[in-house]
Amino acid sequence: MMKDKFFFEKNGYVIVKANNILLEELRKIIFSDIKKNKKIKNKTNDTENITQIFNNFHNYVNLKEINNVRFSLYNKINTKKSFSEIYYNIAKKYLDELVGNELSMQKKINLSIQMPNDKDSLLDLHSDIYAGESPFQVVVWIPLVNAYDTKSMFFTKPKFNKKMNEKLLNTYNYTTKEMYNKNKKKFEFLKVNYGEILIFSPLILHGNTMNKTKETRFSLNCRFKSLLSPYDVIVKSHRNIPNFYKPLNIKPMTKIGFNYLKKYSS
Repeated sequence: MMKDKFFFEKNGYVIVKANNILLEELRKIIFSDIKKNKKIKNKTNDTENITQIFNNFHNYVNLKEINNVRFSLYNKINTKKSFSEIYYNIAKKYLDELVGNELSMQKKINLSIQMPNDKDSLLDLHSDIYAGESPFQVVVWIPLVNAYDTKSMFFTKPKFNKKMNEKLLNTYNYTTKEMYNKNKKKFEFLKVNYGEILIFSPLILHGNTMNKTKETRFSLNCRFKSLLSPYDVIVKSHRNIPNFYKPLNIKPMTKIGFNYLKKYSS
């Protein structure tokens, strides 16, 4: 992990191996919810495995239906306490090293389904910090199938990230779309296979384009940060506890300290 820690600090992201047993459990939960959709179930057959159905999801759901299907799945996974626990434990050993073991976790895990040639699932170049998120957080991004080329996300090549961020923040009327179109060589699509997880800083510029592969991408993302580090410090976005985050692994002394402050500050 020491090597990964240095890579993350230098580049703003790292791709690491997931706990495959937990990852498969996570994927099966989503798959079981998909199979409950009669319309989808009737189009599949028993010989197709999870990977095949996820990669070929565009054969079972059309573009007009996909947002409703995605939102339904999103709601279902976020009603399951076990889902967020599994998600955290998939990345736990890396989070311990990169962020700490007394954490807060985003209350709802995001699900993305990007089908081939879907013009409505685009995410323009951005940095999460622009939306008022904490510079102390990390995003844990988990693909449920192999993510590559335009089926993945593009990231700024690390040596360009700081200058590009500064230009976007300090140049009036200069859009992120313009930045991407004029600097495409300064970005690269990351290859993240199923069985790997991507952890990245909110400061790194990233986004996606139209998926021009022949496969659908399923992925999950969730934010984690040190429990006691600052939250919405740049923009008061309410991305804090209890609005956006929930606490994890609160140590006994932290509880005692907060209870003391609550008692004597009220």
